[in-house]
Amino acid sequence: MKKIIALLLFIPFVAMAQQDSVLSGLYKFVQPQTVQKSTMSIAILLEGKVHDVEWLQLSANTIPSTTKKIKLQVPNNEERLLIVKTGMLNIRLNDSMFALKPGSVAVIMPGEKYVLATSQPCTFYTMKYRSKQPVDVERGKKSGGSFVKLWDSIPFKPNSIGGGGRNFFNKPTAMQKRFEMHVTTLKEGVRSHDPHTHRAEEIVLMIEGNTEMQIGEKFHKGNTGDFYYLGSNVLHAMKNIDTKPVMYFAFQFE
Repeated sequence: MKKIIALLLFIPFVAMAQQDSVLSGLYKFVQPQTVQKSTMSIAILLEGKVHDVEWLQLSANTIPSTTKKIKLQVPNNEERLLIVKTGMLNIRLNDSMFALKPGSVAVIMPGEKYVLATSQPCTFYTMKYRSKQPVDVERGKKSGGSFVKLWDSIPFKPNSIGGGGRNFFNKPTAMQKRFEMHVTTLKEGVRSHDPHTHRAEEIVLMIEGNTEMQIGEKFHKGNTGDFYYLGSNVLHAMKNIDTKPVMYFAFQFE
């Protein structure tokens, strides 16, 4: 009888775990294949459900050098994060124009319209996501709404182990009760921290260099452009296995 009760208690947890279709691990960068010379090309790198998000998609995108403007709108039940990898991406957002060089980001709220353009070939990541919780438009507005963070405007702060970081933002949005992003520079041979866990899910995206990420009991090697997805409360730690400092984005969401 005790075994039956234990089994019945275990089944709901198994069912909940199976709802997450994105597995913690290494995801390789794929260069989008150009279909038409005047339009944006897309390669899907990750897509599925995770702990706090009913749908998450991370893609690589390329726009060739063109005078054509690409007009886009975020659905009312979705948010987007853009991260520039190479080239210069011009974005019109809330009647303002921004020139995003590599490392610059834009976070765009539900329902917002935006326009992309570039005078040179440009590659960038787009993260689209829908929270399992209802959209809180007022929370997003109170936190500042859609915004852009330019790489050159984020100061570098050195640390005691020969590296440092740039703090981009840590705030609620319409889709997330907490969305935090920073860039870490890690010295060769150094581990970012001891293996640990945290409630928030995390994506670690390699800007430059070669790293090794411990995820649970396994170790994965990622290079420039690759990224690691770390599920809620998954044990992890990063190490620089390159011969020079490496840089990577880390962003947590819940």
